[in-house]
Amino acid sequence: MKKLIAVQEGLHEVADYLQANGYRVTNIDNSRNPIDVIVYSSSNDEYLAHNMTGVIQLPANNKFVKMLNIDEVGMEDIINRIEEIE
Repeated sequence: MKKLIAVQEGLHEVADYLQANGYRVTNIDNSRNPIDVIVYSSSNDEYLAHNMTGVIQLPANNKFVKMLNIDEVGMEDIINRIEEIE
């Protein structure tokens, strides 16, 4: 089964791309299952518009999840970077 990827709110293009490539996609706040990777953007302020505290609340089963910044990795390399994470 493909990894479960939490995509930051507002990164719809990234979420669609990952789903098209067979990944299970959720958002950061609503996942009840262990997340394999969080994809976020340091330049995306849409998440803060939904969450006025700016704090990401993760369920206890996701305290040590890997995070990838799409601004640094880029769409062309995101799948390779996800697959490198064990």
